[in-house]
Amino acid sequence: MYLSDDAAKQKVLMEKYDGVESDAYRADCARIDAHEPWEYILGYADFLDCHIDLSYTPMVPRDETAFWVKRVIEEWKDKGPLTALDAYAGSGNIGVALMKHLSAANVTFNEIDANLMPQIARSIELNGLEASRAILIAGDSLEKITGTFDVICANPPYVDPAGEANMDPEMHYEPHIAFFGSADGFGHHRELIREGKKYLTPRGTLYVECDMTQVEELKKILADTDWHYEFWNDPYGNEGVMVLRAE
Repeated sequence: MYLSDDAAKQKVLMEKYDGVESDAYRADCARIDAHEPWEYILGYADFLDCHIDLSYTPMVPRDETAFWVKRVIEEWKDKGPLTALDAYAGSGNIGVALMKHLSAANVTFNEIDANLMPQIARSIELNGLEASRAILIAGDSLEKITGTFDVICANPPYVDPAGEANMDPEMHYEPHIAFFGSADGFGHHRELIREGKKYLTPRGTLYVECDMTQVEELKKILADTDWHYEFWNDPYGNEGVMVLRAE
């Protein structure tokens, strides 16, 4: 959630220090002034009514991601038991939200950084969700994934390395691997277009966040496939989510 520096300081004051200013609070204000994400200072983020632990400093969940994941939840809420995959899971925010709002969903979390597995497990516990409904897999991309899923949600690294110098200062505190995963930002999208169908059930759908500047190139790639595809808008009216349907 975007907050101004003043609003972030007020949130930290009220939630971490019960409204009492102290030297520790002023030190946290200095961290905010230095552009450190306030979510790291609190140690958590809110995401679609879920409490997401950030103790291991993964990528901070974004409002733009919440916008389309909410739409995914609406699309599947009345479709009974289902299997879902949170690919490139990071903090696990997407998968935790699916577990919370789709009570008949079993969710697999796949994340390259094995050190984030305990944090994802903690978020599942903090939100009162049954651990038996989740499978946690540490591995790069799809290499360790087996079986098929009704829902695959992916927020892969998609920033073009050429744009690194223009990143917001707060992003430099977040894991480099969360933003940069290929030479041009399209590598994981190409893989998902190429390999995604074998991981979907007949009714399955793959939802992939992307940058609006990538959409035209992705459409060109998809034109030579048999995917049924569309692009959803982000909160600002720009196409920012690639949706691939098996049928």
